[in-house]
Parts: sequence; C-alpha cells; structure tokens
Amino acid sequence: MFADLMEEYRAELLHLGVDSRCLMQLAQFLDRLWQENRQINLFSRKMDAPTLVVDHLIDSLLGLPHVPDVTCIADLGTGGGFPAVPLAICRAKTRFHLYEKSVLKRRYLMGLTDLVPNLKLHAKVEDSGLDHAVELVVSRAFKPIGETLLMTRSYLQNGGSYLLFKARRARIDEELANAQPLLRGAKVKVVPLDSHLNGAERHLVCIN
Repeated sequence: MFADLMEEYRAELLHLGVDSRCLMQLAQFLDRLWQENRQINLFSRKMDAPTLVVDHLIDSLLGLPHVPDVTCIADLGTGGGFPAVPLAICRAKTRFHLYEKSVLKRRYLMGLTDLVPNLKLHAKVEDSGLDHAVELVVSRAFKPIGETLLMTRSYLQNGGSYLLFKARRARIDEELANAQPLLRGAKVKVVPLDSHLNGAERHLVCIN
C-alpha cells in the first residue's frame, strides 16, 4: 500500500531532498506504523493512508532541507516516530536519540532499529538529560517552546540548537514571548514551510 503512495508522492519527496533510494525504506516504516497502530494508539485510527503520508510523513520531511549536517540529533516526544524516523532514514549517517515516555511506544520504536539502525531509544529527557553527543534538538507536536527549553536548559545554556516543528504563527509568537527569559542571547528564526498539499499553516522555529 505505502510503496504505491511513495511513488504517487515521489516528485514531492524528491523536491524536499529525499534520495530516491530511501523511498522503499520510508514505505516499510509506514507499513509497520500502520500495523502497530492496530495495537496501540500512534495516530488516529480514522486516518486514511494518504492522509498519514501527507500530514505526518511529508510534514516531517518539510524540515529536511533545514537540518544541518550534524552527527547526532535528539527528538523529544517522538510518539509514532515523527519527525525523527523519516529524518533518520534520509540522514543515515546521523545518530538519532529518540526520547519517548510511553513504554509501549518505546517498545514499538525499538522494533524499528533493524530497519533504521541509527536510532537509539530513551525514556523522558527529564529522567537522564540529553545524551552528551547531541548537537541538535528537534520536536513535533510536543510541548510549548518554553517548556521544551526548560527541560533541556543545560543544553540550551551550553549553546544548543533547536528545530521545532510548529503550526500557527500567532501561537508561535505567543510561545516565544513567554519563553523570552530563557532566550536571552539566543538567535531565533521562524521559517514558513510549504505545506501546500494540505493547506495547513506550518513553521519551523530555529533557535541557536
């Protein structure tokens, strides 16, 4: 099923910088996600396959052109694997540390490591802190910006960088205003993402 959809959206994926050799691996990831969703709640069971591709896979890969060439990335609140797993498939030489509090979701994500070997699983970031090798933090559909910065405060104060997938600009501005005490000295850039396939308002908040 998802192999056909990868071909249907092939042009869009290649435009985002996805190597054509990754398309089958992305399809296999979605196949496993779809099957596992029958057992645990990873996304809405009312969602059809094309919507999963557009609203989750492609939505995550909208950030791919903005991911710097680093060796280690952390994803906070990974859930079903977005955005980390699609990014890890496309950046096979980069290690991805996935932080997810749900035991069931971690078990599912650990089962993906044969398909995506550059993944490493952790519980909540509050439990052990970020791995010392992390050079970039990403998150999608996670906590407000201020809360994300607070739970990684040591990393932020040591010059950490963030790519945070967010939706409405008005909400982003509100979150940034609330986070100002933590952002002193940091450079912040809000980048609009081209989500024309579903018309959703999407942005990337870049902090360094």
